[in-house]
This record gives sequence, C-alpha cells and structure tokens, in this order.
Amino acid sequence: MADPLVRALAERVRGPVMEGAAAPAEFRSNFGHIVDATPRVLLRPATVDDVIEAVRFARAERLHVATRGAAHSQSHLGVSDGGILLDMTSLGRCLRVDGDALTIDVEGGAIWRDVVAATISELLIPPVLTNNLNVTVGGTLSIAGIGVASFRHGTQGDQVAELDVVTGEGELVTCAPDRDPDLYWSVISGLGQVGVIVRARLRLRRAKPMTRTYYLLYDDTARFFQDSKRAMDDGRWDHIESWTSPCPQGTKPVNGRRQVFARWFYPSHLTVEFEPGAPPDDRAMLEGYRPYEVLYTDDLPILDFLDRLAPVFELWKRGGTWEHVHPWMETVLPWETAPAMIEALMPDLPPSILVGGHVLLWPAKGNSSRSRLFMRPPGEDLMGFGLLPAVPPRFWEEAKPMLDMASRLSVAMGGKRYLSGYVAFTPEEWREHFGPMWEPFVAAKRRWDPDGVLNPGFVPLGDGGRGSKGGRPAAGGR
Repeated sequence: MADPLVRALAERVRGPVMEGAAAPAEFRSNFGHIVDATPRVLLRPATVDDVIEAVRFARAERLHVATRGAAHSQSHLGVSDGGILLDMTSLGRCLRVDGDALTIDVEGGAIWRDVVAATISELLIPPVLTNNLNVTVGGTLSIAGIGVASFRHGTQGDQVAELDVVTGEGELVTCAPDRDPDLYWSVISGLGQVGVIVRARLRLRRAKPMTRTYYLLYDDTARFFQDSKRAMDDGRWDHIESWTSPCPQGTKPVNGRRQVFARWFYPSHLTVEFEPGAPPDDRAMLEGYRPYEVLYTDDLPILDFLDRLAPVFELWKRGGTWEHVHPWMETVLPWETAPAMIEALMPDLPPSILVGGHVLLWPAKGNSSRSRLFMRPPGEDLMGFGLLPAVPPRFWEEAKPMLDMASRLSVAMGGKRYLSGYVAFTPEEWREHFGPMWEPFVAAKRRWDPDGVLNPGFVPLGDGGRGSKGGRPAAGGR
C-alpha cells in the first residue's frame, strides 16, 4: 500500500483494505452506470467495530464515508469520489429467527434472498419484499423499500422493530420507534445520511404455502384504475403487480423525426395465498372486475412466487442490458392526477426504451406507511409510476432530457419522487421534495453527523442543508 492513509486505516481494522484505484472496476459505479467515481480506500468490514473505526478515522482525517450494499441505486449512491467506501455486503449474516416473536435479526449487508431463505421453512416471510431479492436490507431500508404487498403493509422500513446504527460521530446506537425515535425515523428512508445500518430486527408474517395469480389485461386507463382501487379495497388479494406494455403500431413524427409508437395496455397481476387442497374460487375472486381479458392463471409455491422475476433479471444480464445505463424515474402520484400523467407521457414514449426495462405501476395506500422521510402525496389512494429504461451508453445524453421532463411533469402533477432511481434535483428541488420535513432532516444531520462525514453527494445536507461539501471530497451513499 503506497498510500500512508490506507496503511493507517488497515492497522485499525480487521477487514481487508485496499487502495481505491486498485479496487475492482465495479466499485466505481452502481446499477445506474451514470456516475463514475474512484474511492481513495475500499474497506470490507469484518465486524461492526470496523465500521465504527472507519467512521472515526474518516472524521479525524476529514474524509467522507460512503456505504455500498448491492449498489442497485442510480445516482450518487453506493460510490465514493476520494473517500472511504464501505462494502457492507461483508456484514451480510442472518443472525437469529424468533418464530414466537415473528422477527429476524440480520446484519445491514444481508440480502433479502438470504432473509427469505432463513425464514421460509417456517412459512415466515417479511411482509414487504422488493421485486429483486438480491438487494441489501440496509440499502432498501434507507430508501423505504416498496413491493407488491406495499398497498397492504406499507414499506419495508415500516417492518423494522429495532436498528443498530453507527452514527456520523462513530457511535453505535440502538434505536426503535420507542427508543431514540428521532434517530430511528431519520435512518428509515434517510438515504444513509445520519447513520450506517449494521443490524436490523425485521418483523415477519405467516404466509401460506401456495399462491394463485390471475393475469388480467386492460386496454382502458379508467377501467384499470377502477379495478386497481377495487383490488386494494376489497381484501381479497395479498399482492398486486401492474405495469404498462406496448403494442407497436407503426411510426409517426415526434420532435422532428419518425419514431415507432405504440398502443399501451395495462397488465395487472392479482395474487392470493392459499393452503394446498383449498384453492381459491376463481369466479368469486374475480367477481366485479372488468378486464379486457383474463389471460392466464398461475399456481406457484410461495417461494417461487417471491422469486418470480429472477429469470427476467437473468435474461437482462445475458442480453447485455444489465450493463446499460439505468436512469430510472420513479414517482408516487396522487390518484386523481396519475391517469393524466400516464396519458400525457405514454403516447410519445418510444417502445424501444423498454428493451431490458419496463414501465411500472403500483397502486398504494397513502396511510399504509408511517415513515416520515418516505415522501408521498396526501390522499388515501396513490399510484406509483416508474419509467425504468435500459439505455445504451451512447444514447444516454439523448435520453436524459426525456427523463428530466418526466420527473418535472410528475412533480407538477403533485407527485413525489421515489429516491432509489436517477434524481437530478437542484438544492431548491430537494427542499421542495421534503417540504415540511426538510428542516427536521437537516437538524437530524447536524445532530447525528455534525461533520458531514456520511454519504454526501446526493442530498445536499452536508453543510447544514446548504449543499456545501465542506471542503471534503464528494462521495455517495448506499
């Protein structure tokens, strides 16, 4: 190690340390492939004490610390430019399942696939799971974590009974809704700004062994929204998954060039869990619904259902689109304006944007989450909208204005961005996003990370919320 700072840190920790310039190329970016940054130091912590020492060392040396889990984010998250990058996947153990209390203790770098593997034998599962199970617990809790059961159970962050957090002062603190609640609620959906999650106690629920999914197709926006609300309200369903699907129709002039255009349909997958030998009554389950067509009905064991998208992700990887630029634009819209957003954006959206990507829709209940920093519009019913493209790198600059336009349109329609995706907010737009929670968020940063050590480069909180990097190298978050 030529860098004396790297050698000094290596003497204080047990986990492997290397100079950032010598680290594997994957640590310079994340799933978005938009940001390219080289850390000064890469550390794979062997223990929680390593995380504490790294934060204290960074504070003394006036460095930043960035945390990296599965690095599925798309902006300045999971990367570090000149600071210390913690590869949290080295702290990825599932520690203890308590079947009586319906909880599991896991380290912050554990992936959800391993959490499910540790609990499924007792037919216990987390109430909310992301579609991709290969992301980390700490990462998704830091941005809320949504899934196909969120309409019922809120976010993954709402299912946390207790956290161990290393603050920006290098202190290990245990927090919960009734124990240091200000820290707890600043960590949940807090983008790694005030603390590093090193342990989480997650609540579990009892699941049934089998699932039946009804594949419905809609050709009408109004009817799709009507049935989506019915699906959230009538209590029949355990999981709801929706998106839009293009049917190319030809070409038309768009912005001075001819472009393929499509008729957009709305697939909706409604899933219910059941006991073997006692399948649901199909007629009763679909009574009152008015799809264009019921395409298919599929029965799967619960574990296969939870991991149903693994073949899709594998296809993206084999086809090369996994390595494309992923400037995902995800937003939570008021129910009343969501149809207008969809109908304004989709007609001129090129179907080619969906090669290795898709347009996601997820009905949600506004009161299903208690998270203070998971920003969403007011109202009982909400609709999540995700424009999730895979863009070849040579076309990124051409695609960027369209993504920025879609983001601005969503905000103009009362939406709130979901922050795992590509976000290019100005400091003023960040303040608008958090609204009345901005000042409490800034106050939490000042209290728990007064020197602005943790995860800068995304939300401009590092210098009292004024957007200054305080003379430190820029870095990112998990």
